Amino acid sequence: MARRGRITRPFTIREYRDSDEAQVVELARELQAFESPLYKWGKPPEDFGPWYVEEARKWCAKDEGVILVAERAKELLGYATILTKCESDGTSDEIAYTYAHVADLIVTKSARRQGIGEALLKACEKEARAKGRKILRIGVLSRNEGAIAAYQDFGFAPYLQTLEKILE
Repeated sequence: MARRGRITRPFTIREYRDSDEAQVVELARELQAFESPLYKWGKPPEDFGPWYVEEARKWCAKDEGVILVAERAKELLGYATILTKCESDGTSDEIAYTYAHVADLIVTKSARRQGIGEALLKACEKEARAKGRKILRIGVLSRNEGAIAAYQDFGFAPYLQTLEKILE
C-alpha cells in the first residue's frame, strides 16, 4: 500500500483480545505523554496500566462498544474505542437520541501517516452504521491541531466547543 510517498506493509484492523492488553497500555501511555503538555489535568503516563483497559472494556459493555486494534506482524500500531449506544437524555434543549462516540484513538508515532488512523476511523464508522447510528462523534483537545485536521479531513465538523479559563 502506498500513501503519501511511503511504501508500507499491510496491517489489519481487528477486535481487541486479552493478549493485547500490554500493548494497548503502552499505546495509552504514549497518547497521554503526547496530550499531557496540552492540558494540566491528565494523569502522568506512567500511572496508566491495565486498569485503563478495564475501564474501556466497562464503557464498551455499558454502551455497546468495542476496542479495535491495528496490527502488523503481531505489533499493535494503534487502537480505537467505539461506543455505539451513547444517549442524549433530552433533559436540556434537545430531544433524546442515541449516537456513537469514538472514545479513544491513537496511532503510535512510528506508524503515523500510513493510513492507520483513517482505517481505524472507517472501522469505527462501520460499527456505528451496523448499530443503526446516524451520528458519530469524536472528542479532541483543542490544541491538538494535527488530530483536528485529520478528523476534519475524515468528515467530522465542529459541533460543540467547551472553552476553559484557568483560575490561578
